[in-house]
Amino acid sequence: MSAPTTSSDELREEVERLRLLQSISLELSASLDFDELLPKVFNRVLAALGAEGGSIWIAEGDVLRCRLAVGGRGDRLVGAQMPLGTGFVGDVAQRQRSTIVTRAQDDARFQPAVDAEEESLALNVMATAMVAAGETVGAIQVTNKAGGAGVFDERDRDLLEGLAASAAIALRNAQLHAASKRADHLAVLLDISREITATLDLDRVLQSVVNLATRAISFDRAAVALYEKGRCDIRAVAGEETVDPKDPKLQDLVARAEWAAGQGEPLYVVERTAPASDAERMFVTIFGQDLESDGVESGLYLPLKDEEGVLGVLVFESATADFATPTQREVAAILANQTAVALRNAQLYHQVPMVDALGALAAKREAWRAIPRARLRIYTAVAAAVLAALVLIRWPLRVPGEGATFRAAGFAPVRAFVAGVVERIPVSEGTIVARGTPVAYLRATALRADREVTAAEAVSADRLASVAASRGDASEERMQRLRADALRREVALLDEELELTVLRAPVPGVVLTPRVADRVGSSLEEGDELLAVGRTDSLELDFGVAQRDIERVRPGQEVRLRVDAVPQRTFRGRVVSVAPMPADSGAEVLYPVRALVANPDGVLRPSMAAYARVLTDRASAATRLLRGPVRWARLFWWRIWS
Repeated sequence: MSAPTTSSDELREEVERLRLLQSISLELSASLDFDELLPKVFNRVLAALGAEGGSIWIAEGDVLRCRLAVGGRGDRLVGAQMPLGTGFVGDVAQRQRSTIVTRAQDDARFQPAVDAEEESLALNVMATAMVAAGETVGAIQVTNKAGGAGVFDERDRDLLEGLAASAAIALRNAQLHAASKRADHLAVLLDISREITATLDLDRVLQSVVNLATRAISFDRAAVALYEKGRCDIRAVAGEETVDPKDPKLQDLVARAEWAAGQGEPLYVVERTAPASDAERMFVTIFGQDLESDGVESGLYLPLKDEEGVLGVLVFESATADFATPTQREVAAILANQTAVALRNAQLYHQVPMVDALGALAAKREAWRAIPRARLRIYTAVAAAVLAALVLIRWPLRVPGEGATFRAAGFAPVRAFVAGVVERIPVSEGTIVARGTPVAYLRATALRADREVTAAEAVSADRLASVAASRGDASEERMQRLRADALRREVALLDEELELTVLRAPVPGVVLTPRVADRVGSSLEEGDELLAVGRTDSLELDFGVAQRDIERVRPGQEVRLRVDAVPQRTFRGRVVSVAPMPADSGAEVLYPVRALVANPDGVLRPSMAAYARVLTDRASAATRLLRGPVRWARLFWWRIWS
């Protein structure tokens, strides 16, 4: 009954081994950072095999270099190298898919990797190659299995080979990814080099450096400073078109850049709270508070220098610790060298007298010569078409009207021709009336009484004339007849005055006076105004035109206008008069102009403000563009030479 149990245990162990390999393989494949992946591979192998020590070797050309080692004097192995095919690990790597299990003191080839003090120790040693796609990535060596008999068995060898295969694939992918990133970084450097060497404009060079660096380096803030006469001036900041010298954070950055320029050597602050070198400790001691207030945890400061001295400083700072990988620091160093060359060239170029003007002219001339003839013909044709359009296409020139307001056309006040009391007003504001329509009735009691007395006197005179005739008194009769005729004429005049107690609209239009019914019962003297009537189907628009444009405005020209009440609608009118004398308009001389605007639907109201333009004689676009400068030039020329 023991055989089946043993077989079941072996199967269970195999399943566990496969699960372990799968989990480790998934864990290793989740990262493409070689420096992060290497210790992870090494630790997982040691933990899976239960080894107390070991080393991991990476192939670099024809040489294996020890990158990590633990156990015994493992620190002395780190950095050691051996050619492929020599030594214990090198022999394993040369054989690729082989695994060697031995005791260290039994294999003379492994002796250089073992400290002399440990030669007496019987270490169980196992090593295997890491191979991916037929290429040796490196080798893994483990020593001194912990637990049990302390001896690696066949299952350990199979597990080591499986782990080595997974590690080889992960490390190879990381190497390829690193190579790809390096190629990308080199491409970015090439682009930056082209950009900064394509111009001799100093500011453009500096802006290109800090802005294009974002494609290769991850940072929170980058700047470049020029070092002149013992001080630094920040000339460009990444992401900003201009530099504000009053920015407090910029002042702190200036101080750090100036210190770095004075040192003349690159400085990489890995972590502000844990400086690793003397230079970092000194830097943090001086600028620690500024770094903390600016939120800077790590920074890279690269002096820009050549054989003639320090030109400036290239600064990269980040809010995270150790923000730049070794590859990024290498790219930054190359970028600093390229920037130093470009800065020196730009400085030398600008030292030549009149170089800016001559360089611009030369660049324009060369650019013009480089244009193909076919394109030149197209440009010439387009320029000719534009010039013809500017000269030949003409449309009315618009002259603005200042302070435009409406008033009713045919505006007329209704006045009392005789004294009286307002008895009745049959109209109200907005009532449309025809000419002669009664708009108010007056009660003239004294006038009516005079008329009755006069009429009675006329009747009495007629009676006295009849009596005189019956007596045969011809002279008396004649006198009474004359008196009666005079009184009747006076009655006729009084009747006419009584007819004037009915106030009538003097013009057709609309009653404009508000709350006119409130005037009922009020007394009016001869000539007093009761209400106003005006035409609103057509309104008059009064506005002013500046003296520089008044000669262009004439009666009959079209006026276009808009009002705030209906801003989407354009109204039209015609100029009816232009005043010969200016109005009292303050500093600017304005001449009054009047236009008549049709208002059939009553949208426009008297006293509304309007925005008016007079369409004067047609003018070309060239005239429109040049009339202001030409007017100024003529006046200026006259002031000088007259």
